[in-house]
Amino acid sequence: MFDRAAIKPGEWVLITAAGGGLGTLLIQLARTAGAHVIAAARGRTKLELAERLGAEVVVDYSVPGWSDTARAATGGAGVAVVLDGAGGALGEAAFDAIADNGRFLGYGAAAGEFAAPDREVAASRGIAVDGLFDVTDGNTDWMGLAERAVAEAAAGRLEVVIGQTFSLDEAERAHAAIESRTALGRTLLTVDSAV
Repeated sequence: MFDRAAIKPGEWVLITAAGGGLGTLLIQLARTAGAHVIAAARGRTKLELAERLGAEVVVDYSVPGWSDTARAATGGAGVAVVLDGAGGALGEAAFDAIADNGRFLGYGAAAGEFAAPDREVAASRGIAVDGLFDVTDGNTDWMGLAERAVAEAAAGRLEVVIGQTFSLDEAERAHAAIESRTALGRTLLTVDSAV
């Protein structure tokens, strides 16, 4: 998703589900690319994490009018890129914060479904809309992407946020935390080495 976004220095980028596993990585990657990051998430803990990772502006999307607040942070011009990990109505609201000729990349459905921005409106405003399945296909070099990510983390340039761990026999609780959107960063399952 980050590669497809082709973020340029100085651009404004809005990241939804910014406190999640991929959102926390995208904040860091966008900042490294020289972007101004607006992080949207629910609750103080996730927003504080987003700020720590480099977001210049944080917006709680449980507050009505949050996408107007995100647009206002750009001086009213709108963001160049939306990286949408929330999906559903939240992703569609994020679409309202995009400037003409911007880019919308939807990769998540934390809100229950992928966002479905109006394609005619997008075309009339010159906004490119790509979903997860537009970006990934049989030619995606998953191993190369993994190696690149591990190298960045090992070099200390990318922090992988592990918010909670559960033992394997608590997998149901782990899934419940993710589904209820209370999880922060990545959720790990641990395996007892005696097994």
